[in-house]
Amino acid sequence: MTSRLLRLPDSGRLLVATDIQGNLRDFQRMVTLLERSPEDSILVFTGDMVHGPDPVTEAQWPDYLGTPYKDESPQVIQAFLQAQARFPGRVHCLMGNHEHAHVGGPRTAKFHADEAQVLEERMSPEEVKALRRLIQELPLVAAAPNGVVLLHAAPSAPLKNLAQLENVKLDGYFGWGIEEFFRETVLGPMLWSRMATAEQARAFLATLGGRIAIYGHDVVREGYERMGLEQLCVSTSFALLDEHKTYVQLDLGTVYPDVQMLREGIELRRLYG
Repeated sequence: MTSRLLRLPDSGRLLVATDIQGNLRDFQRMVTLLERSPEDSILVFTGDMVHGPDPVTEAQWPDYLGTPYKDESPQVIQAFLQAQARFPGRVHCLMGNHEHAHVGGPRTAKFHADEAQVLEERMSPEEVKALRRLIQELPLVAAAPNGVVLLHAAPSAPLKNLAQLENVKLDGYFGWGIEEFFRETVLGPMLWSRMATAEQARAFLATLGGRIAIYGHDVVREGYERMGLEQLCVSTSFALLDEHKTYVQLDLGTVYPDVQMLREGIELRRLYG
């Protein structure tokens, strides 16, 4: 049975990237960083690997989408599967709201009325089946013994125990509005929340034995933002200029008491620095 909790080891290097959204170049950059890391390193994407913007000329590219790129979501999925095969047990992805749209979640509509349908129409029937199988098996949360917790969106979900996490229902939300789905006790906030109070974050982390939460989903133009002591929102790819794109590199054998301990250039690193 697939677990919705990915348990990370107590040693080695952890690389964390958020919100690729069809940017194959940025995805490949993260894989290159893994290649250059020690053999006990692990790479985790926190969801939203798919669904990029329509192709436009560079002159037409809007500033709010950052450095121009072509949506290569099908190629990103294939590259992810290849990376998993090449680095067994070392490349992971959590479920994001854009992935969830392919397996029963509300359909995302950032660039198309139904982004899941548009992507699947670009893929062969066999590729669509493989995509859905992959997404069905994605965890929702990753947790390490040193207290680091990874998830897609802000940690505001009222998670009381691990059984709630393991028993979430993925399908049955087609046609739901985002506000309606957001009220779904655990899954909605975990995939869509853009903010969490300190109290909400501490309660969520306590259930997982965590100290700090690292996530994406929202766009931070400068690359990352600390919220209090418990939360770090990171933007690795989508809607950022190359010089601001940020990933996280942590030592799984080190305890980080709070996000204020994460340093620019050490744990917080520029993708193209």
